[in-house]
Amino acid sequence: MKIKSLSRILLILVLTVFLFSVVGVAAAWQYLLPVEKSESLSLSAERTATVHITKVVVGDKNSTETVEIDGFVETFLNSNVTLLNNRNSFVTVTVTVYNSSNETYAYNAMKHSTNEYSNTDIVCSLPSLKHGDQIAAGDYLQFDATFKYDTGIKITDRVLQSIINFQFLPLDELPEEEQIAVNGALVQFDNIINDINQQGTLDTLINQMDDHQNNDRYDDSYIGNVGGASDQDVELLDELFQGNLSINIDGVDTEVTIIIKRQNVDNNLSTGDANGREMAIYMTTDDLQKDSWFGTSTAPVFVSVFSSDDGGESWYQVGDMYQGTATIKQYNGYPGSGSFDTDTWKATDNRTIGAIIASLQN
Repeated sequence: MKIKSLSRILLILVLTVFLFSVVGVAAAWQYLLPVEKSESLSLSAERTATVHITKVVVGDKNSTETVEIDGFVETFLNSNVTLLNNRNSFVTVTVTVYNSSNETYAYNAMKHSTNEYSNTDIVCSLPSLKHGDQIAAGDYLQFDATFKYDTGIKITDRVLQSIINFQFLPLDELPEEEQIAVNGALVQFDNIINDINQQGTLDTLINQMDDHQNNDRYDDSYIGNVGGASDQDVELLDELFQGNLSINIDGVDTEVTIIIKRQNVDNNLSTGDANGREMAIYMTTDDLQKDSWFGTSTAPVFVSVFSSDDGGESWYQVGDMYQGTATIKQYNGYPGSGSFDTDTWKATDNRTIGAIIASLQN
């Protein structure tokens, strides 16, 4: 299985900058240039990322396993690991990162999407690094990453080709562990509605929302990837969110379920889109299964609201991401499982999202 998405983008970006950079600085852009079965790779580079990998060295191996370090950029490591036909086979690489900022950062999570990890029978673990471990401004931090077979698997594929992000964030922005998965979706939603890559992502999203009659939705005010959503809606959202709805975090596969709504959250028709509607994204990692047919079950749901001052041409986040609960239902609104009712969302202090946004304007 070839890893196409991030590796191709990063390689094209790096090689483009390398070829067209001004004379005298070309050597500073060797982010992901391929190497020939090197067991040590140290590339000196001028980077814009505050915390970035400076060196990767292959350390302990069980016997004759091989590792190809295909490169690294920022906190992304591109590698090719081949283990033996032995369940005890393993290999460890030592990663060194540097904090070039003027503030303390902390380790958040090890992340990769499914199309950046070719063999789920091989897992990567960080025995010495955990969520919240800090790296001070101007300091280096070393940690080990060990590749080995997952417990109980039957060996059918001994090769792992992967791009893994060892993510560090400013200490004062470090989320709680239950927020890690939805943070990636939130960042990508901001990119989508502001069309950061200038690929028409906002128009694509709006056009799909408007096409509610062909996608079994009551109206054009919402779209989601929940159970009961149309295949077209699910596929479109998966494409727009670029792997941030299905992600492996510290070795655990995590699915993020979302519902995007256009609603007048702030009760102000002069903000939002041309109809005065904000864009709100509701996110959960819950399996959305009702405990029993009788009674009401709820799921933990995060919500963020984005508004606009130019009729929906550009968007900004209002306040923070808020944690609360919503009633588990079917997507059609009937009792059951698979989705949740955004109209029932309440924060941990029992406020609605409208009340929270209104309080920010007082």
